[in-house]
Amino acid sequence: MGSLYIEPDGVWRIIAPTEPGPQQRGTGGEMALWLSKDDGGTWSKERDITHGSPRNHAYARRPVNAHPDFYAFWADGNPDGFSESHLYFTNKNGDGVWELPYEMVEEETKPKAR
Repeated sequence: MGSLYIEPDGVWRIIAPTEPGPQQRGTGGEMALWLSKDDGGTWSKERDITHGSPRNHAYARRPVNAHPDFYAFWADGNPDGFSESHLYFTNKNGDGVWELPYEMVEEETKPKAR
């Protein structure tokens, strides 16, 4: 599952796990950015957002009033069984991925670029 953005300039954008992931059955996969410039009539993949991940990514969410630097966030996990899960986000262009800390050891910390 991913998120659909209908931009003010008329471009439709989807950020979703549309590419095969390491766990071939079950929810998720690798995240990709897709664009349509004809109201969803045709789509082209702009880029892969993640690749070579150890767990499937899934459920990309669109923040309310999303900022271009924080445009979608999601979690990963192994759909084949219990596993650790991490939180990630990307920017509007899908050309960067940041991972939130698994454990917070300080009051504030910066996300790690992947």
